[in-house]
Amino acid sequence: MIKYDYVPEDGKYKFEDLYEIIRLLRSPGGCPWDRVQTHRTLITPMLEEAYELVDAIEKERDDKLVEELGDVLLQVVFHCVIGEEEGRFGFDDVTDNCARKMLFRHSHVFGEDTAASAADALNNWEKRKTAEKGFDTLDQKLKDIPRNFPALYKAYKAASKIRKAAAAGEVREDGQGTVKPEPERAVDVPDNERDLGELLYLIVREAEKKGINPEMALRRYVDGEIIGE
Repeated sequence: MIKYDYVPEDGKYKFEDLYEIIRLLRSPGGCPWDRVQTHRTLITPMLEEAYELVDAIEKERDDKLVEELGDVLLQVVFHCVIGEEEGRFGFDDVTDNCARKMLFRHSHVFGEDTAASAADALNNWEKRKTAEKGFDTLDQKLKDIPRNFPALYKAYKAASKIRKAAAAGEVREDGQGTVKPEPERAVDVPDNERDLGELLYLIVREAEKKGINPEMALRRYVDGEIIGE
């Protein structure tokens, strides 16, 4: 048994206490479940906690928001403790990287660039992000989209990057220098969220009747035809 007798004077445990608790749970004599976790085994808990946090935000419940923010923070600390144990990185590396990113990508606040609106700030963020990652082509930007995004969101992100690239005069190539055109097919898309949601549901419903998983169908199309993985 591991004893943790510390009681905070103001009645509230701080970040350092949480960090030490996770270290103890991972130590010999700690929790059998916590001790065997790895970065990979914690993928599902991280996803679940993120979704639960979003649910708390949408429900506008402060009690749940506090709880779910804590659960997400727990996942971050867990990964940092594992990184420390393996001698790969620690929490200071994470905060240092994040701080440097904020300073670099907010050049309209900490540098010479300007941003008169939220849209200007976002555009500047994207330009700085592209420079930071050293991307020179649209293909690199598309391949940077996380592979495990839900298919619909992945398609949305890809379409957004392609549209912005086209506006800037960039083109997609197939690896041999041949331009890859966007698929051309007339689609009557509603201009409001409710009707678009209904249309997407109808597509999913008909796909289910035909025994086609729309999530996998869209994922495979985007990966194969749009991103080219």
